[in-house]
Amino acid sequence: MTELYTPKQMSLAEKNCGKDLYLLMQNAGAALAQKVRDICYKNMFKRALLLCGKGNNGGDGFAAAEILSQSGIDTTVFLCCGMPKTSLAQAAFESMKNYGVSVTESMPEKEFDIVVDCVFGTGFKGSLEEDIAQIFSRYNSTDAYRIACDIPSGVNGATGEADENTFAAHETVTMHRAKTAAALYPACKYFGKITVADIGIQSDVKGVLMLDKEDVKNALPKRAPDGHKGTFGKVVCICGSERYTGAAVMAVKAAMRSGAGLVQLCSVKTVIDRLAGNMYGAVFKTLPQNDEGYISSAAAQILAQEVKTADSVLFGCGMGCGGDTQKLLAAVLENAVCPVIIDADGINCLSANIDILKSTRADVLLTPHPMELARLCGFEKPPADRYEAAKELSERYGVSVLAKGAQTFYVTRGGDYITAKGNTALSKGGSGDMLAGLTAGLAAQGAKLCGALASYILGETAERLCETQSPRGIIAEDVLNALPGVLFDIEK
Repeated sequence: MTELYTPKQMSLAEKNCGKDLYLLMQNAGAALAQKVRDICYKNMFKRALLLCGKGNNGGDGFAAAEILSQSGIDTTVFLCCGMPKTSLAQAAFESMKNYGVSVTESMPEKEFDIVVDCVFGTGFKGSLEEDIAQIFSRYNSTDAYRIACDIPSGVNGATGEADENTFAAHETVTMHRAKTAAALYPACKYFGKITVADIGIQSDVKGVLMLDKEDVKNALPKRAPDGHKGTFGKVVCICGSERYTGAAVMAVKAAMRSGAGLVQLCSVKTVIDRLAGNMYGAVFKTLPQNDEGYISSAAAQILAQEVKTADSVLFGCGMGCGGDTQKLLAAVLENAVCPVIIDADGINCLSANIDILKSTRADVLLTPHPMELARLCGFEKPPADRYEAAKELSERYGVSVLAKGAQTFYVTRGGDYITAKGNTALSKGGSGDMLAGLTAGLAAQGAKLCGALASYILGETAERLCETQSPRGIIAEDVLNALPGVLFDIEK
């Protein structure tokens, strides 16, 4: 697994490592200089320009410029934001002046072979000021090779947001750990090739782990050769309504494709009548419905018994978020002792009475998209920093959170994960239901990272399909049908 750091985690690691911060700056400058020097020597480059800000990112640039000047490279420092302001950057600047580095506070007229961005660090937020945007726009459009120090300037290191004039690096030298923004849209397109530099930090700060194929293979539940349907877990899916039959279909089929031994759908008669004829591997429990075609709260006692025999429960897909659904969710959380995955309308119902999470014995996993995450957190609009919002929610209520997006965060009490798999083939109705069903199926089999695994597998399946087909034409059924082949490839 690759460990990524948020700006907050990186700052904490620096403070807790016991090293002098000026020494860390010198180490960062040396790592940056080494990369610049290697590229210059390889390509016979002779002229390097370092764009330096007034903070500690600029200080890294001053330290690098001092080394480059001594290496015989014609080195110019452009003070894009004026003179350095932090004590560390000022110290590095004073040291650099002793080594013949050319310094200017106005745009250099001559051309350079390589341009290095040391303007803003991971703490940048908002939009670039016009003068900085013009500088980046100029060098983004030249033939100069571009390197960013730690993170391209213009990127919000916490959220992955990026100004349209962000410094577009061919390579980024990032310090100690890669940064989460490098995995988030739209920021990820500005990083180029990433080199992680060791600058001498020893820290026990836990970052966000990015799964790869081997991690997924190792984390998938093993299948005993003498196993039977009882071996591989029972999923109880409480999903669907007259209006939202498809949600139940997608969720149940995904749970079946996960490898779970038995998948049961608990829903209204209309849904079960439509599904039973072509879903022969599932079992069904017909529940009473209300006048609007949703599952009635009269089903609460039935569900209270059903969930006691489950290895995982999926609640919410296509159920509507009225008063009946709220009562059913309370009954499930009161009686379940297995993992309970709450999705879609289940999340919307939970938002109105979220404190019921504090009294359940179940391991609860929430699967919100950005607006649902906002409702759970009491925000009026989706949080820009989905990871921090999910982490706060997880810690407050003792739940796991699968915060869905183009990149998905899986926040748990045991660690935090990110998956960056998938494409716009999944930007369609039914994808969330598939993810929820796949998560519930893996949870029933005992997968500890069920949310992260499901996100990776579904995204990998979409990517595989798009190797030969357009994402425009791929629908949920195509993804479901391709799952066994992708799982085979991962497992082998």
